[in-house]
Order: sequence, then structure tokens, then C-alpha cells
Amino acid sequence: MDNIIYKHPDEIRVVAVLGTGSVGASWIALFLAHGLEVIAYDPSPHAPESVNEFVSNAWPALRELGRTRLLRPPLDLIRFVSSAGEAARMADLVQENCPEHLEVKKKLLAEVEAVAVPSKIILSSTGGIPPSAMQEACTYPERLVVLHPFNPTHLIPLVEVVGGRKTSPVVVDWAMDFARSLHKQPICLHAETNGHMANRLQFALMREAVACLQDGIASARDIDAAVRYGLGPRWALMGGLLTLHLAGGDKGMQGILDHAGQAIQEWWTPSTSVTLTPELVQKLVKAAQEVSQGESVQHWVKWRDEGLVDVLKLQEKLGA
Repeated sequence: MDNIIYKHPDEIRVVAVLGTGSVGASWIALFLAHGLEVIAYDPSPHAPESVNEFVSNAWPALRELGRTRLLRPPLDLIRFVSSAGEAARMADLVQENCPEHLEVKKKLLAEVEAVAVPSKIILSSTGGIPPSAMQEACTYPERLVVLHPFNPTHLIPLVEVVGGRKTSPVVVDWAMDFARSLHKQPICLHAETNGHMANRLQFALMREAVACLQDGIASARDIDAAVRYGLGPRWALMGGLLTLHLAGGDKGMQGILDHAGQAIQEWWTPSTSVTLTPELVQKLVKAAQEVSQGESVQHWVKWRDEGLVDVLKLQEKLGA
């Protein structure tokens, strides 16, 4: 149905947010910062209180980044309703954040499809379910597209845009433009894969971190320090491919591969099997206590968000 006319991203005024856990609440904070109204649905009776608290805590960072000039979040622009269908019917755009279970998502999408006109785009935050699998529940599959954010959603610029086999190219382009309107940095994936792409990248590193911990190569704190003080500063400026290219000096990528290609191949080939056995899980729980120094998650979330503002300001200043 390529003849469907979708509202321009600038014409979106009301967003239905389905699921208001940490991802959904973070989206709500960002939507409010950009002047959008939110019709929210979440089966938890505590959802309204939790969302208001999350948005209020997120607001100072959004102000510091220049995403809003309002001193306080306009919590009156959030309205909770009793069903996903009601939220979808009342909004210009549907944004889905329900649990990462295909059947749960398909059931919710079927409810949305029953009431939302074909020109109403559906964005999914799924972190790894291929959109084609979700489209099996859709009467109008061409309007479903993945817009996968990264925690914390209201601050981290990256979003992955992933279309399914039946997603209209127009909808993929629309999602890219909508993401940019929210000051996001969207990337478009050309193929579906479990975990999308960025999760594959980060969990490749996470796998090796766990393997180093399992093998006793270094303490949990020093494993994290290697990323924070070695890899992280460069990665805030450039990705792994450009980093490798610069390592080759004047000859660039060809030079580093000629010089150390065999060694690199050995380094990136896993030498340890990592399986989340009960013993390893306990080791990771102990590691978390070590790296968090006994402080609460809430303490570190506040510390992280304040630090991210400075990092993101530097990225915006330097550009690409």
C-alpha cells in the first residue's frame, strides 16, 4: 500500500507510548522535551507515579543538553489510558516498548491494528526481535519499523532503524527523519539479525570481559578501567573501523593489516568458552558489587547521566 500518505514528522503532536518501563519512560521524557503530548498505556497500577518520577529525574540532563528550556517537565501532557488500543486510537504515532517476548508483542500489535488507521506508523523499541516476525500480527505490516534506542534513551543519540520484509521504504525514511527531529543519530540497518547490530558489537566486548573475569586475568574493576580509560575515550570520537585505520599510520587500514593482521585475527578469536553457569553468575554478581563500590544503582544512574551530558556536549562540539 505505497499510496498511503503519512503525517510528516513535524506534524506529529501526540504519541502513544505502549509500555512505560525504563525504556518507555525515557522516551516519554524525550517526547515531552520536544513539546509532544503522550498517551500512555501500561498495565502496572504504579506506572503513572513511576513515569512522573523518572521524567522529573531526567529533566535536568535534558535541560543541560538544550533539549528543552522548560524549568520543569510538563507532566500534565502525559495521560494514561486503560488499553493499548485506546492509546493508539487517540495518538498520531504509536511507540511500543512491551516485554521482549514475540507473542506478547504480537498480541499488543493485533490490538493496535484493530483500531489504528493505516496511515499511523508503529515504532518498536525491540532490542533484538526481527521486525518481520512481529509483522505476522499486522494487517498493515508496511507501517511497522524498529526504532531501537540505547539506555538511557533520553540521552544516548544512537537509534537503529530496522525495517522488516514488508516495511515500506517510505516508513524507513520517515523513521530516520523522525529520529533526527528528536536530536537522535539514526543508523539504518540493511538486514535483519537477532540483536540488531549495536547489541552484537557491545556484547562481543562483553563476552570477552566476562571471559577475562572467568579466567582470572584481571579484577572486575581493572577490566572496566581498560574500557573506560583506554578504549572509551577514542570510541567517544570515532568507531572501531576508523580507529584501526588510524593505527596503520600513513598506510592506514592496509598498513595495520599487513603489519599485524595475523595477530589481530588471533586476538579477536575467542579462546575461552563463556556459559552463564550458576557459578559464573555468582562471580558476575560479585563483580558488580566491586565495580559499583557498594553504591546503589540510583546513585550510579545519576552519576552516569551527569557525565553523559559532558561527553555528549563534546561530541556535538567536535561534530564528525
